[in-house]
This record gives sequence, C-alpha cells and structure tokens, in this order.
Amino acid sequence: MTAVDQAVRDEIVRQIADGKSVAPRDVAQALAGEGEDWRKYLPRIRAEATALYNAGELSFLRKRKPVSPSGLKGVYRLSKPVEAE
Repeated sequence: MTAVDQAVRDEIVRQIADGKSVAPRDVAQALAGEGEDWRKYLPRIRAEATALYNAGELSFLRKRKPVSPSGLKGVYRLSKPVEAE
C-alpha cells in the first residue's frame, strides 16, 4: 500500500468514526491541498473503501440502505458497518 493509499484509508476511517455517513466528496476535499483538484482522489477513495468493505470495516450506503460496491454507480455514502434491513 502506498503512502497516498494509506492516507486515503486513514481519512475514510477518521470521518466515519463518529458513526455518521460521509460522502466520498467530503473525504476527497479533506485530502486535497489548497487549490488542488479533489476529484482526482475519488478513484482511490472508492478502491480503499471497497477494501474496507471487503474486510467488514465499512458499509456503502445508497438511500440510507447498505449495498454492495460491486457494480455500484451513482451517488453513495460511506459509513461504519451496518446490517441490512
């Protein structure tokens, strides 16, 4: 894992630690430096979030319900692991 990937993973974990869900955009903006394009972080955020999901440490949410990241397109949020209803 590269230093950037570790920074991405650490930021995701930090932002979901309080139990609230977070948009990938929020994570990207926290990682981006002043004047830097935050969008370039989105693919890495998705990859690290998927790794955390596979390890059981994170949930992907769509309309407040847990979903699999496999084939997921569109708007989603990240949160601590939640059980499917």
